[in-house]
Amino acid sequence: GDTTKLDKALAGTNKQLSATQQSLKDVERLLKLDPGNTELLAQKQKLLAQAASGTADKLKTLREAARSADEALQRGRDYQAKYEPLKAQLDSVAASMQGLEANEASMQAKLESGEISTEQYDKFKDKLEDTRKAHQALQQAVKDLDREFAGARLDQSQYDALQRELAESEREAKDAEKAFKDCSSGLDELGRKAGAVSDKAGKVAGAFAPVTAAVGALAGAALATVPATEELR
Repeated sequence: GDTTKLDKALAGTNKQLSATQQSLKDVERLLKLDPGNTELLAQKQKLLAQAASGTADKLKTLREAARSADEALQRGRDYQAKYEPLKAQLDSVAASMQGLEANEASMQAKLESGEISTEQYDKFKDKLEDTRKAHQALQQAVKDLDREFAGARLDQSQYDALQRELAESEREAKDAEKAFKDCSSGLDELGRKAGAVSDKAGKVAGAFAPVTAAVGALAGAALATVPATEELR
């Protein structure tokens, strides 16, 4: 049917998703060697966002196709109901025409040798001509039928494949969104832990501030009792 339009619509998205997934595998491999690498973590988050966006786009395209899939399936069934008997008739006439054409040279030779009469030969030629006309008429009928059912139409196998692809893409979209959220929350947690370490370090510095001041005062007093040379300073 007209499923090539859907294939083309998905081709770019699938290609982009494939490239993103490969990049994610590369980043994951490197993160195993260096789990705390902030640049790699940032790349992972960006790639997961791209994957989530790409699967969402793919899902949108498939859902749009699915909305008209039932109608396309019925159109496909109606088309097949008219096409199959027409095709059977066309095949039968085509076979007869090929047989007559294969005997054309032989009939011409028989006429020339006197094995058959001119009347017999003319009847053969008339039958061949009628068969050719019938064949052309059936070919035209098939073209007319194609025009009548132009547009989206699906057979049962195509319809089922679309439904499977839709279900798979819905799962992939959920997984991609979850992976992105998990990564984002993980980076947020990493940031909170870093902040907590910083706060604790600040508290430690604050706790030691009086001691540091006291040591500084003692050092100042000591220096006041000796020659202030550059080496001592």
